[in-house]
Amino acid sequence: MKLRSSQLYAFCSIFAGIALWQIGYMLLARSYLFEAFAINLFLSSPVGVAQSFVELLGTGELLTHSYASFIAFSYGYLLAVAVGIPLGVLMATIKKVNYYLDPWVSSIYATPRVALAPVIIIWFGLGIFSKALIVFLGAVFPILLNTYTGIKSVRENLIEVVEAFGGSTMQVFFKVMVPDAIPAIITGLRLAVGRAVIGVVVAEWFGTEAGLGYMVYDYSMVFQPAPVFVGIVVLIAFGHLAFVILERIQRWISPWYQFQLEKEVEGMGLE
Repeated sequence: MKLRSSQLYAFCSIFAGIALWQIGYMLLARSYLFEAFAINLFLSSPVGVAQSFVELLGTGELLTHSYASFIAFSYGYLLAVAVGIPLGVLMATIKKVNYYLDPWVSSIYATPRVALAPVIIIWFGLGIFSKALIVFLGAVFPILLNTYTGIKSVRENLIEVVEAFGGSTMQVFFKVMVPDAIPAIITGLRLAVGRAVIGVVVAEWFGTEAGLGYMVYDYSMVFQPAPVFVGIVVLIAFGHLAFVILERIQRWISPWYQFQLEKEVEGMGLE
């Protein structure tokens, strides 16, 4: 499957979606329903969103909110990586650690972040620490669980070959287990991006005065849909950019995995 072809298809898909959105808005604006139900209070056109983007960028408001969200995302996500990967490795390689931590991981993972956010705000206040902690709780579990699955799914025949040639435990871990688990770990990192973005928005809904989540909430309360969509689009773009960066990192760290996927796609006739 050609990379350029896939990018072209993605661009065409996005362009077609925006065009349909604009055409639908124009047709709706000419109908009786637009004024009768005050749809302009809930919906904006792509052109209106673009104009609002330029205005918010010119006043500096968009940059201020984006920076606040980026700081909270960075702190929480990096902490999730620093905690999730080592814990996932320990749970996968040491049974006692898995026995002790598994009920806690399962319980906290099943708890909605929206339910935890007010408690965290009460405990730690309205600073960056509480926002980063909410982001951390959203991002750490995909990383931890995918790391655990990746280590557990390492092919036994590879381990046996290294051990047969006198490889030590550390050599087995660093030469076999880690490289074989990297695709699963990167997948966890990519999944965690979406959870972290959601965590940023949830954290900024509770008592903050800066951030894209706060901007979306604030403008939605005064029925200005264009700035709301600007905030949503920036969040989507940020998440997509993080996905692309992680995909490039995966291609760089484990090129053999991408080669294997391309061969499987060619074998299925999907090129």
